[in-house]
Amino acid sequence: MAKTAGHEAPEAPSPVAGARVSAFVLLCAVGFLGRLSYEMVRSPITSLFAKHLGAPTSVIGLLVAAVTITGIFVKLPSGSLADLFGFRKLMLAGLLVKASAPFLYLLVRSWPPLLAVRFYHGLSTALYAPAASAQVAKFYPKERARRLGTYSAAENAGVVLGPVLGAAVLSWADFSIAFIVSGAIGILALLAILPFPRDAPPAKARQNIRETIHALLAGVRQIAGDRSIRLVSLMEATLYTGVGTLQAYLPLYALSVHVSVGQIGLIFGGKGLASIVSRPLMGGAADRLGRRPFIVAGVALCAAVLVIITFVSGFWLLFGLSAAFGLGTGMVTPSTTGMIGDLTKRGGFGAAMGVFGSLWDIGHATGPLVAGVLIAWLGYHSAFIILAVAIVTALTIFVLGSRDPAFGSK
Repeated sequence: MAKTAGHEAPEAPSPVAGARVSAFVLLCAVGFLGRLSYEMVRSPITSLFAKHLGAPTSVIGLLVAAVTITGIFVKLPSGSLADLFGFRKLMLAGLLVKASAPFLYLLVRSWPPLLAVRFYHGLSTALYAPAASAQVAKFYPKERARRLGTYSAAENAGVVLGPVLGAAVLSWADFSIAFIVSGAIGILALLAILPFPRDAPPAKARQNIRETIHALLAGVRQIAGDRSIRLVSLMEATLYTGVGTLQAYLPLYALSVHVSVGQIGLIFGGKGLASIVSRPLMGGAADRLGRRPFIVAGVALCAAVLVIITFVSGFWLLFGLSAAFGLGTGMVTPSTTGMIGDLTKRGGFGAAMGVFGSLWDIGHATGPLVAGVLIAWLGYHSAFIILAVAIVTALTIFVLGSRDPAFGSK
C-alpha cells in the first residue's frame, strides 16, 4: 500500500490509541443514526410519496436523485474545506441539515416543492460524508480498507434498517408519521456528534478569503488532476447508476408485481444486510490480496443482477437478487475507497474523498434520471439491461486502465 507523507495524525487531538478507538466508535454510531434517518426517507418512502402526490413516472427518478445531485456540487468543496478548517465542523453542519430536513416534508403538498426539499436534504450527506471518510482514512493509514469497510458497515446498518423502518411505519400509519420519526432520529445523530474531539488548530492561519479560496482550489486541482483517482471514481460512479436506479424504481416495480409495502422494505433491508456483512470482510481481504479482483467481481455481480431482476416476480426472488446486489457493492466500495486513500500522496484526504464523492454522486444521480426516461419509453426490462451494459463497459475501461504501471495501487 502506498504511504502518505507526514499527514497521518488525526485532525482531532487523540494522543493515545484508546482515544482513537473511542473516536472511531463514535463516528460509527453517528454514521448509523444519520443513515437510518436519511434512508428512511430515501427508499421506498420518496418513490411512494412522489407517486402519492401524482408525480409522473419519468419525474420520480429526479425526485429520488435530487439529494445526490446536491452531492455532485457540494461534496468536492466540502471535502477540501474539511482539509482546511477541520472535519468536525463539516460533520456538524451536515448533521444539522439531517436533523431538520425530514420535518420540511410535512409541508409538501405537490411534487415541485418536494424537489426543493430533496435538494436541501442532500446537503446533509454532501457535507458530512467526505469529512467522515477522510477522518477514518487519516486515523488508520495501514488498514484503510478494513476501517473504511467497518465504518461503511456501520452506516449500512442504517441503510438496512431505514427502508424496513420506513415501510413498517407506512404499514400502520402515514407519511407524516414516517417523516417525524426520521427527523427524531436525525436529532439523535446531531446530539451524538457533540462529544467528538474538537478540531486541532490549523497549521497556518488563513489571512483572508482570497488566500483560503486559492488554497482550496489548489488542493482540488491536485487531486482532480490525478488520472488514477479519476479512473477509480468513474468505476464507482457507473456502478452507482445501478444503485440509484434500484432505489428509485425497484419499489414501483415491486408494487407492479403485487409485492406489499412491508415486503418492499424487507427487500431493501436484504440488500443492505448483505452489504453490511460483506464490507468489513471484503475490505480486510482487499488490504491483503489487492483491490482490483474484488472490484471486478463485485461490479460483474451487480450488472448481472440488473439484467435478471425485472424478469422475475415474487418477494423471495426479488429479495435474493437484491441481497446479491448488496453483496456486489460490499465487494466494490471498500476497495475503491481504500484505493483512493492509497493514491492520495500529500495528505489531502478531504479533497480526495470530495472528488471521489462528487464523481460517485454523478453516477448515483444519473442512474434514476436516465432510468426514468428509459422506463417510460422502453419499460423496465430494456431499461435495466441498457444500464447493465453501461456498467460492464466502465468495468472494461477500469481493468484496462488499471494495468498501467503508473496507476500506483494494488
